[in-house]
Amino acid sequence: MGFFYIAEKKKGGNTMIQKAIRKLSLPLFASAGITAAGLILYQRISLHRASRKGDKTPFESYTTPDGVSMAYERFGYGRPVVLLHSLHPGASRREWHPQIEKLAKDFRVYTVDLPGFGQSDKPTKPWTAYQYAKALHSFLSDVIGKPVALAAANGGADIALVLSMLYPEDLKKLVLISPEGIGRGFATPNDTQQLKKLLSPVIGTQAFLDGTSKKALRLLAEELFYQKERMPVDFVKNLKQNARYGKGAQASYAGYVTRFAAADTKQAFASLSLPFLLIWGERNVRNSAVYLEEAENLQEKGEFMLFEDTAALPHMENSKAFSQILKDFLSEEDLERKAM
Repeated sequence: MGFFYIAEKKKGGNTMIQKAIRKLSLPLFASAGITAAGLILYQRISLHRASRKGDKTPFESYTTPDGVSMAYERFGYGRPVVLLHSLHPGASRREWHPQIEKLAKDFRVYTVDLPGFGQSDKPTKPWTAYQYAKALHSFLSDVIGKPVALAAANGGADIALVLSMLYPEDLKKLVLISPEGIGRGFATPNDTQQLKKLLSPVIGTQAFLDGTSKKALRLLAEELFYQKERMPVDFVKNLKQNARYGKGAQASYAGYVTRFAAADTKQAFASLSLPFLLIWGERNVRNSAVYLEEAENLQEKGEFMLFEDTAALPHMENSKAFSQILKDFLSEEDLERKAM
């Protein structure tokens, strides 16, 4: 009897505990549900606001054979020059606006938003360097229709180098600003292992919103510029407008974090036979200037230049000096003709 009584008491005790746990769990689960619902609502509102506050700069549109719309602008008259932006969150063709006025006096200047950036379509999955090069080739062939001089910065410079390997007939000259593939090469498994999570709803969306918050973009901007006083007053605002704009903006951010479009462009650079100018910002903390020396060891041709007291965006941070150097390089063909 004694044993049976003790066992019965234990069983009853467990039943009471289980009921208590159930009673306690119901409000906890309900609270968690409310929190999750609130988070989803917050995310939807944030993304809706972003779609309303996107960049309103007027642009022309080109649709690739794959149905992707690319935003671009053109200025001036003369031989075609295409300007290609970096690949960080919020990057767009506006990066090159400080160069347009001077270049447009002598050249037909095109500024392009690559798919996933600026006012172009943002695919729902990250793109590879090959896909970007293919889309750029279609744009050059269909909109311009003849070889161009191409100036490109950072990740955009790697796209330009991939283009030079796949479609060398598209290019007459290259201006490259600190190509990331010369230093960092392909993405590693450690880089790409987060991709699935970053593309997921709720968790991935929150990571995207956190990574494109005004605070996060301000920190990014401070890495891009060495002399903060030279940063345009609306630079962070423009990053925020473009970083969250479009349904595929989260995928673009995931591609950036995981370096999905990264390419080892050492071979492409070593194989260049067309005239090129390679520029590096001396204070570039995102892609060290030590790689300029490595690049010089890869190539015997071309011109190399180190911009003092600038970081990843020398074409913005010292736009006046950069404009003159760029224009001189692009005009060298004219000087050679006059000498003949």
